[in-house]
Amino acid sequence: MTSKERFKHVMNGKLPDRLPVDLLWPRSETIRDLKNHFGTDSIDVVRDKLGVDFIWTGVNAIFPEYSVKCNGELTGDTPGAGRSYIFHDKITFEDEWGIIHRVGAQGKYLEWVGGPLVGKESLEGWKLPVTKWATVDETKTAYAKYQDKIIIAGINNPYKIAWHICGYEHFMLMMALNPEYVHELYEHLFAWETERAVIAAKAGADIVALVGDVAGVNGPMFSIGMWDEFLKPGFQKLIKAVKEANPSTYIFFHSDGELASMIPAFIDTGIEILNPVESNCMDPEALKKKFGDKIAFHGAISVQKTIPNGTVADVKNEVYTRIRTVGYNGGYMVSNENSFPYDAPLKNVLAMYEAVQDFNYDSLR
Repeated sequence: MTSKERFKHVMNGKLPDRLPVDLLWPRSETIRDLKNHFGTDSIDVVRDKLGVDFIWTGVNAIFPEYSVKCNGELTGDTPGAGRSYIFHDKITFEDEWGIIHRVGAQGKYLEWVGGPLVGKESLEGWKLPVTKWATVDETKTAYAKYQDKIIIAGINNPYKIAWHICGYEHFMLMMALNPEYVHELYEHLFAWETERAVIAAKAGADIVALVGDVAGVNGPMFSIGMWDEFLKPGFQKLIKAVKEANPSTYIFFHSDGELASMIPAFIDTGIEILNPVESNCMDPEALKKKFGDKIAFHGAISVQKTIPNGTVADVKNEVYTRIRTVGYNGGYMVSNENSFPYDAPLKNVLAMYEAVQDFNYDSLR
């Protein structure tokens, strides 16, 4: 089967020749290790060697007003490296949203520092970044080289952008005390993300992925009532626009954390695939039994415990368990729950892909 055929099978509740497998947001250290292992300079060759079925991409954008102010490029293994930014000092920089980041310990992570609406209760003086999107034809051309893969176009969950712009505590207060402010900000953010999502759908993306955490390991960051008030209407409009642009495009939602209580709200909103099904705080088998006829799952291979700290046998056993208990009638795509840790043993990374290939799928038929 092709990758797209596998994907269609699992989304239709059928078991393909094997389950689709992803390489989710690989860090530069992981890419380097895999390239060295396979003796190649090409990430595309790496994907093919691993049997990866997905390609994560998006819609190219130019920020003309921001670009002329950029004064340096982020280097090293920090997420976001290779892009130009407005640097305030050697480790502190500003992106096109006016959000300020700092390179963290050992240069491996980024820390949030501030945003243009921190402490403000009005949007006066703030505006979206001036953006020139790639056209549908340009995006279609960019996707053409990956037509044998399941194309995922990632966009931001507006909640993530909102709290980065406003500061987490301040934005949460605004949700409780100043809903008009929140609605106004979301109106701008959803319009921006919807434009990007529609271009991706028209260009032939198989999946539009809404990316941004709404939960931690102890539960959701806000109530279902707040989801229904602030986010559901915007997401439903976005999803409607995507489906009108391309009825074949599926809607994927990423949030780490314990969010079992929110899954019915996600389904009601129109979300069709949930990632990462964080096994550190949720039970993938139980979620499959309860919701598997209404939503598909992507992820569920632990990057907190098994991949960094387990043995090869532990990794393979976890993959086999997930396939048996979550993928028995399709509806599941195997993936690391988030980026592989920068110091994860390469043999454990490889073991995840080996297990997907080695599993006896006839045992599930």
